[in-house]
Amino acid sequence: MKKSFIFGLSTVLFCLTSASFADTRYISDKIYVPLRVGDGSKYRIIHRGLPSGEKLDLISTNEDSGYSKVRTDKGVEGWLPSHYLTNSPAARSQLATNKKQIDELSSINKDLQKKLENTTQSSQETNSIVEELQLENKSLTEELEEIKRISANSIKLDDDNRRLLESNQMLSSEVDVLKTDNARLRENKENEFFLNGAFAVLIGVMIALIVPRMMPKRRSDWG
Repeated sequence: MKKSFIFGLSTVLFCLTSASFADTRYISDKIYVPLRVGDGSKYRIIHRGLPSGEKLDLISTNEDSGYSKVRTDKGVEGWLPSHYLTNSPAARSQLATNKKQIDELSSINKDLQKKLENTTQSSQETNSIVEELQLENKSLTEELEEIKRISANSIKLDDDNRRLLESNQMLSSEVDVLKTDNARLRENKENEFFLNGAFAVLIGVMIALIVPRMMPKRRSDWG
């Protein structure tokens, strides 16, 4: 009886010790869905199994057979049970995406905290820089006003110069017109002199031809 009790106690202790040193495992939620040639389990499998979370393009659905025709990213087309398809990514994929976003936000938060600490430490330096910038801004404002005043005078001089140039151009145009008129008058006058001379010559020729005919002929003493 004593030996049986000791043996049973040893067995229990051994089981408890084995349980304490065993590794923990879980059943995987990742499944593989076979892709078939047709809309039923009797058709040939063309893909051994699409993993859960796989992104697919839905081509058509057969409500009677409960199968849907899909296309993979590699262009493979086939049929699989419609109940394996969902409108949103698998929980595993969403969890990975959310974890990535959490890591990014955590990194951004750390950077902001560092910047806030640096800003707090350098607040006095910032105030000094602000005062210097204000003084520099005041000086630049005064220089800007002076530049505006000089610019206003320059603009006035530029307007006066432009008006003088326009007047000069008008006078030059009038001089060109007068030169043209003078040349035309000189040409007309030369033509008039030529015509008068030609007319005088013509009159002289006519007188030389007509006057002798109009004068009576003298009788000869021999007659």
